Amino acid sequence: MNFHGKIVRSSVAILYLFIGLEIVIMISPFAAYFYAGYGPLLNALYAFPATAWLTGFFLPHAVVSQSGVLNFVNSLGRSLFSLGILAFLIGAFQIYSAKFRRKGVVSGILYRWIRHPQYLFLAIAGLGLLLFWPRFFIMILYVSMLFVYYLLARHEEQRMLAKHGESYRAYMQRTAMFIPGEPGGKIFRVVFGWSHSKGLSLGLAYAVSLVLFIATAFGLRSYTIAKTSIVNIPEKQLIAVSIIPQPDDSIHKIVDIAIGDSAVSAAIENFQQQGHKGFMVHLMPRNYMMQSLFSQPDMSAMRMRSGRSFAAVIGFIFPFLSRHGHQEMMGIMRDGPMRLIISQLTWPNGTYAPVDEALAFKVKHLPLLRVDVDIKNGEVLDVELTVPRNYWGQMPMPVF
Repeated sequence: MNFHGKIVRSSVAILYLFIGLEIVIMISPFAAYFYAGYGPLLNALYAFPATAWLTGFFLPHAVVSQSGVLNFVNSLGRSLFSLGILAFLIGAFQIYSAKFRRKGVVSGILYRWIRHPQYLFLAIAGLGLLLFWPRFFIMILYVSMLFVYYLLARHEEQRMLAKHGESYRAYMQRTAMFIPGEPGGKIFRVVFGWSHSKGLSLGLAYAVSLVLFIATAFGLRSYTIAKTSIVNIPEKQLIAVSIIPQPDDSIHKIVDIAIGDSAVSAAIENFQQQGHKGFMVHLMPRNYMMQSLFSQPDMSAMRMRSGRSFAAVIGFIFPFLSRHGHQEMMGIMRDGPMRLIISQLTWPNGTYAPVDEALAFKVKHLPLLRVDVDIKNGEVLDVELTVPRNYWGQMPMPVF
């Protein structure tokens, strides 16, 4: 491989690692160190209205949706990621074992059906990451990666033709590039076959793909909001988002119990006097496993769960190996204690946003108050002022 090819391939590897690290490291003790470097980029995107939407999410990540399809997509993402990586490792073993044994062109097992199984399975793993951590920014990187994979594959084929000649050309003629039947190539020729410039055609295909992906993502975001237990309570300047699906009247009941407590109402009144125009409330079981998305968690409670952490991580990344369902992993809600995290709403310039803008891309939510409620007895168990940060700092995190 020439110097240019090595630079391109190394850059792609670093970029792909960059995409995956947000998802993988966020569930590890090293997340704070990762976000120390990555966080400023997210905050820089959020700081400008024109780019703030890139930090937003378009599928549910933190909630159990009312839609079984959306919940399936979340588990599917984790499955695609794990299976894609496993298949990629099989392909890598084939390649490097063949190099070690000096066997020439690899054309068995995975390479019997497609010429570039490693790129295909990296793309599948990347799709899994995107479905699990569906940030607009990552989606654009993912689409870009697909086109870079194509360019890298073509570069490698030119190199293999130069080295192996007709034997590799014959292999190319009988074997699909990425998917048997090459549906992508057929669509490309139908839509862009009129152009005599391959570079222009590829550039147009990239632009069209970005537009289609972004439009689809906006549609999915609207559908996700419609299928999430969200209740607007304008008379209290609140919008409530329940992690677990439940009826609106149940959400109202829990919020009323919390707001009815003198300590909670006094704290909210104090925030309003400071200029706050509205608040977001996330309702969750007290044992909800991803509270760190919304507030700095109780570290002692996290240490108590450390004995189960390895099994939990394995079950999270490989959901098909776990005996627990999606909702059970999120936390079981019966009549036990509920936790409410009440957050401020701010625009990129730091000013406070009204409650009717709570779901806007440009509004960030950071915690102010943590309230534990006993639903069965209708009383508040604990009230705690929080620092305005989640576990990773003040990064934009999912509302749903």
